[in-house]
Amino acid sequence: MSTHMNDKVAQAIAEHLGKAPATKPEVKPAIAKVVLAPEDGQLMYSSVFGYTPSFGDFPVDVLGSLPDNVARLVPQVDEDYVVQREVAALLVAGIQDGDKSLITGPTGSGKSSLVKYVCAKLKRPFIRINMSGDVESASLFGTLTVSGGATVWEDGAVTEAAKYGAVCLVDEWELMPAEIAMGMQNLLEDNGYLYLKEKPGTSDDRTVIPHKDFRLVFAGNTVGQGDTSGAFSGVGVQNTATIDRFTNTLHLDYLTASHEINIITSKTGIDTKTAGQMVRLAGLVRNAYDSGKVGLTISPRTLINWARKMRRYSVQDSFKVAYAAKLNPDDTRSVMELYTKCFG
Repeated sequence: MSTHMNDKVAQAIAEHLGKAPATKPEVKPAIAKVVLAPEDGQLMYSSVFGYTPSFGDFPVDVLGSLPDNVARLVPQVDEDYVVQREVAALLVAGIQDGDKSLITGPTGSGKSSLVKYVCAKLKRPFIRINMSGDVESASLFGTLTVSGGATVWEDGAVTEAAKYGAVCLVDEWELMPAEIAMGMQNLLEDNGYLYLKEKPGTSDDRTVIPHKDFRLVFAGNTVGQGDTSGAFSGVGVQNTATIDRFTNTLHLDYLTASHEINIITSKTGIDTKTAGQMVRLAGLVRNAYDSGKVGLTISPRTLINWARKMRRYSVQDSFKVAYAAKLNPDDTRSVMELYTKCFG
């Protein structure tokens, strides 16, 4: 028997005989959570967004006056937008900490709307870029153009965002070609920069040091490791070096049923009972989609379109025009059975 074991046995016997004090469990000190006070130009998250996140309140930068060419990029607050509070707070914390954020979630869950809403509340300029397999680096980083008989350099959207200190949303990022992803590698680094290799001039002329308020947010349906479901055409496996550079990864799911009902009624004016039936049907279709029984889901965007079509058509005809007509015959039969289950 080991010496350590002998000591434990002796201690137990001594305690049993009342000849030794019982050992107390080791108590590890808890990590103290520091609550920071807002500095100049800052407000507490709760005062800007109207609620306190589950992980606690924290100071956020709310930008003041901006040059006219930058101020025009600050979006307006959508008062009808129903925010998913915890995910919004995590995104804001990431923006505050200078993180490179990745937001994933199903189609229509509101990924781009969330980023736009956060920028509106923080008064930050916002630039959205939609990726595709044929996107060209010139549109993102810049290109030489002819103006007034002279050849001049014109910045692309990413370059403008870096210079202006905007939040740059790269939407549908999994469609991004590999060469574009490599062009962003430096920007995704800590203290990264942008190198415009096509721009004439010296290395200093080609190097863009991003504004201190510049942030990158990527959004898509997957985490960049491909799509095994076959639901998202063109989605490819992204370079692990790119995925590894994200320092704030969030998942956005569909809203709760009550929230979706509120959105539909507020945006279209239909009655609550019909909206509830619609949301119930959407839930059934989403479950069927997740299990591979239906090839197309119902997003909140589809629900709103369906409700708006009811101004002209019946509930069932509106459903067919907004969604069911997109399905193959087998899926249509399955979905219409679910429709009957919800609407009779």
